Amino acid sequence: SSSFRITSVMVLFFECCDPRFTVYMGKDKFENEKLIANGFPEDLWFHVDDLSSAHVYLRLPLDLWQQLQLKMYPPEGFPTKQNKESGGIKVLTKDDYESVIPQQVFDEMAQLVKGNSIEGCKVQVDVCWTPFANLRKGPDMPTGTIGFHREQQVWHLKHVDRDREALKKLEKTRCERDVDLVKERAQREEEERARIRKHNQELKMREKEERKRAEEAKALKSYAALQTDDSLKQDNKSWGDGYQGTVEECREVEDDFM
Repeated sequence: SSSFRITSVMVLFFECCDPRFTVYMGKDKFENEKLIANGFPEDLWFHVDDLSSAHVYLRLPLDLWQQLQLKMYPPEGFPTKQNKESGGIKVLTKDDYESVIPQQVFDEMAQLVKGNSIEGCKVQVDVCWTPFANLRKGPDMPTGTIGFHREQQVWHLKHVDRDREALKKLEKTRCERDVDLVKERAQREEEERARIRKHNQELKMREKEERKRAEEAKALKSYAALQTDDSLKQDNKSWGDGYQGTVEECREVEDDFM
C-alpha cells in the first residue's frame, strides 16, 4: 500500500550511572533524522562541537522534568493561555538543568559523544548540549545536520579528554532496540494531555470546595449576626417595652443604681 510507512527505527541505548535517566543515540545520520523528528520535551541533545559525532540524547525522568516545568510555567507547570499571554514563560537555563542532573551524568554523556566521533576520539574536544525543543531542522539542511532556535540555550562541556574506563563501562551496556518512534511520541503527548486534564479537574474541585466554604462562612456570619440582634432585642424587652438602649436611657439606669 502507498500509505504504508515504516515508523520503527533501530536505536542504541546505554545505561549511565543514574538509572533514572535514559541514554540513547541513532546508529547513523539517517536514523538521527528520525530521532530529531520524534524526541520528547524532556530530552537533552549532546554532540561534539565543530566535529562530526554521534547525536546522543539524555532523557530526564518525568518527576525531574516536571520540576523544571514548574520553573517554565509557574504556577501550573504547563503552558496555559494565561501564562503565555502574560509572558510568564521562563526559558530554562544551564543552572536549571544542572540543579536536577548529576555532574557524573554530564561527564558520561561527554565521553559517549567523544568516543563516537572519528576525529574527536583522538583529541581534546568541547561538547555542546541543548534542550530538544531548541533543535531546529530546516528543509534545506543536509541529512544529519541540525541548527538551533536560541544560540544562548546551547551550552558547552569544555576541554573533554578521553576517559577510557568510563567509556568502556558505558559501551558494555550498549543494546540495540527496535523502537516505533511515532507511536512512542504519540503516547508521550497523550500522557501529557492526561496530566493536564487531571490537573484542571483537581483545580475545578478545589475551586468548588473553596466557594462552598466561603458560602458556609458567609451563612454562619449572617446567622451569628441575626442571633446577636435577637439577643439585643430580648435584652431591650427586659428593660421595658419602650427601651431603645440610647445613651440617655443608659444614664437613667445608672442613676437608678446609684
